[in-house]
Amino acid sequence: MPEVTSHAPGTPSWFELSTIDENGALEFYSAIFGWVDDPQPIGENWLYHMQKLNGLEAAAIFQQQQEERSQGVPSHWNTYFTVTNVDESVAKVQQAGGTVLFGPMDVFTAGRMAMLQDRQGAAFAVWQPKDHIGCRVKGEPGAIMWNELVTTVQKDATDFYTGLLGLGSGSMEGPMEYTLLKASGDDVAGVMQITGDMGPVPPNWMVYFGVANIDDTTSQAESLGAIVLVAGTDIPGIGRFATIQDPQGAVFGIFTHA
Repeated sequence: MPEVTSHAPGTPSWFELSTIDENGALEFYSAIFGWVDDPQPIGENWLYHMQKLNGLEAAAIFQQQQEERSQGVPSHWNTYFTVTNVDESVAKVQQAGGTVLFGPMDVFTAGRMAMLQDRQGAAFAVWQPKDHIGCRVKGEPGAIMWNELVTTVQKDATDFYTGLLGLGSGSMEGPMEYTLLKASGDDVAGVMQITGDMGPVPPNWMVYFGVANIDDTTSQAESLGAIVLVAGTDIPGIGRFATIQDPQGAVFGIFTHA
């Protein structure tokens, strides 16, 4: 795949893991995705571990701070959406009944961000790029493949994000109701309703990374101490996926095209 040089407004563009054990997480994701660590200092005894695939930024990993841990927040993946103006996006979120968790704030010369929460409680971030556009590789093994919101009120959540990010929406054909969010005509994310068979799942944004073989990767992940929450499952005509909880507790998906 060619290098990604920009992200259209409204597109999920960056993905970071807040983890209770950065060294363990670095070893785990390096093993299953082939990521190479490029640590960047962001505070006293605090590193932001840029994860590179073939020399290009794919995601980041960092040690969860004590404030989050004291609140009982588990290890988790964050999804950032590119916007043209973070401050305007924050104002829209407040007007729409969402919550500002922190920000807006500048991240050195990389860009400007805010961490937010939608009306159902799913956390997400908005990113106004400067030196850092977000991921520079996607759509291949080891890189982001898809982003999906699971939520308690599918239509309301869809209305929230289309209004905030200027996205279009449409339905995907299939046995379950699945909403596609569109930026510049391209499908960039999905929205689905939390159902009873999912268990006690809070609204959240899920990241899916590409792999060459779903079953080989789930076996490897298990051997490294991960838990396979959803075993390899086919989506007819689209691909195959699985859901994994890493050894530190963060949940993510893997995907391969049909």
